[in-house]
Amino acid sequence: MRATALSFCLLFCAPGVASAQAERASKPVPSLSRPPRIQGGLKAFASPLVLKPVVPEGATASFTAKVGARKDTLYVGVEATDDQLQAGDLLTLSLYFPGTGPTSTGYTWRFAFDGKRASGADSGTPQFAQDLVTAAVQRQGNKLRMMASVPVRAFPRFPAVDPLVMDLCLTYEDRDSADGKAASISNCQSGTMVGDALRLPDEPRKGLKLKPPESVSTLEPRQDGWLGWDYMSYPAWAQADGELTPSLLRGLVAPDAIIPSTADLNVPDTLSLPDGGRVVTVVTGKNPYAVAGQCDADDELRLGIYLVDGKTARRVLEWPAATCALGRTSSVELDEEGVLSIRYSNGTSMTFAWSGTHFSRTELGKR
Repeated sequence: MRATALSFCLLFCAPGVASAQAERASKPVPSLSRPPRIQGGLKAFASPLVLKPVVPEGATASFTAKVGARKDTLYVGVEATDDQLQAGDLLTLSLYFPGTGPTSTGYTWRFAFDGKRASGADSGTPQFAQDLVTAAVQRQGNKLRMMASVPVRAFPRFPAVDPLVMDLCLTYEDRDSADGKAASISNCQSGTMVGDALRLPDEPRKGLKLKPPESVSTLEPRQDGWLGWDYMSYPAWAQADGELTPSLLRGLVAPDAIIPSTADLNVPDTLSLPDGGRVVTVVTGKNPYAVAGQCDADDELRLGIYLVDGKTARRVLEWPAATCALGRTSSVELDEEGVLSIRYSNGTSMTFAWSGTHFSRTELGKR
């Protein structure tokens, strides 16, 4: 139920999100001829794009920042001044592409005068993205200098075709005593930049040389590859850095994938198409039958089926795997003519035909 509602919302709401994003004013991020260095501070950072915070009355800290891009990397330089620069003072860099739909989130990185700090599990930033961001930090009296490089591989989900409009938020948390409350100074409010957003040049995206299907509207880096999303709850496309095994595919498209047998589902690991192609099954969601003798109508498990071709995979079907109405999947069979049959424990049977690119429903189902 929840996944169906989400898919419905994404189908009809995503165009509105993209339209609103296209209308938002944005400033281009300048392209740099060489990477900036922390030596020389912001004066040596050859970018005219300057960011400043909204400084609340009575604040004893502030900062100035510059932003630029070169090849596949975004560079952010910051100079903060604080009347009492201490170990508890933190500078947070957040990146978010608001045109990527309601299910995507931004990433954050934290810094202090001793270097990069862990962002914490609640930040939603995967560890590989934490590790890929590097920063040089200097302390000079009451001044903190930071020069961070954020490669595109560490970006949160970003548009696959539309302009790379983003919110880049810098927040300085000024804590004058170990047990005192931190005062925040930021160039954003509620995660949105005050004034115009920023727009990256297309060079970082072009340099990836990815070729997802036309249906893909957003791209997302993963530790071992890339994902391409459309309006469905499963990614439409995946590309691995190495050989795309079933286990690697599941790790890419659904790190929280469920082993079917643990939910009493009879779902095979892989299936073979008549032309010799291989499809891989992925099960995710929340088991409605988790409590013995009961079924929670708000929960469901979903089945994703992917056609694997070398290092890439394309979603060819997404369908319920277990609901209170259907029961549990009791069998999934693919015959030599490319007809896929999914049967459920309540007696329902659903049939799909292979079109050469995806599975299409051929009947309403029968008992």
